[in-house]
Amino acid sequence: MEDREKESPLAEVDAEGSEGEDVESGPGSVGGPGETDDAAKLKEQLAYLAAEFENFRKRVAREREAQAAFGNERLLLAVLPFLDNLERAMGQATASSEALLSGVRMTYDQFLSELRKFGLEQLPACGGTFDPSRHEAIASVPATGIPGGTILAEARKGYLLHGRLLRPAQVTVAAGPPEDGDGDAPAGSVL
Repeated sequence: MEDREKESPLAEVDAEGSEGEDVESGPGSVGGPGETDDAAKLKEQLAYLAAEFENFRKRVAREREAQAAFGNERLLLAVLPFLDNLERAMGQATASSEALLSGVRMTYDQFLSELRKFGLEQLPACGGTFDPSRHEAIASVPATGIPGGTILAEARKGYLLHGRLLRPAQVTVAAGPPEDGDGDAPAGSVL
């Protein structure tokens, strides 16, 4: 690749087959009888720059293709140890259920720890206050002695990616005290 970049851009464009294009490659091929040496040099520089730009454009296209094909390589390398652990766990058919559960918990914690390295964070929910920008309420239930809007249970965890919401948490929320007005959903209803 480095050798290729050291090559003349004009030679690279020719080698990659730009059919139909007639890139002039030297002062002998440019310039009529009335042109000065400066004009011929400018034409040569222009041809050189055009070829260099074309090579740059092709190199960027190749890099984009490679990035699309191998962009997840680091993430997949981080995930592979968990597949190994799961395969080992499946191979322990005679293990007790407690040992199996302990292995699954260890794998879960390890997996979460690796995902944190990629910017993934779990959203804390239970016991907190409902925030519609981070939580999705799936039910509202009456709860005595608990302020309305408090999250009672979490059906599905929510996640942030580098501080931005990736997926909202699905939660059950404590219903506030009944209001005198009409049109409110009754406490305990599914939203």
